[in-house]
Amino acid sequence: MLNNISPVLRFMVFYINEFSKVIGRNNDVGYKVLLENGVLDYLEDCYEPLHTQGRLYVLTDIIEMLISKGYFPENSTPFDIIPEYVSLQTAEG
Repeated sequence: MLNNISPVLRFMVFYINEFSKVIGRNNDVGYKVLLENGVLDYLEDCYEPLHTQGRLYVLTDIIEMLISKGYFPENSTPFDIIPEYVSLQTAEG
């Protein structure tokens, strides 16, 4: 079944799921946020360069887009939002 899904769609679904985990909501909410803010179009249009990057790089890109669009407070950074970064800051500080 998964073999019939395009790599681009698989990539987009992966990041819907990953973003939903970051915000602590279900995939329906994550999908809606990404759709309404143009992130899904961005993931599709920029698939070629993005799919070669690591998970945290792409999530950082998504969070930065959403900060610029007002979804997160403008004084936020990806380091405040993505759990792996928050864990690193806590361990260091």
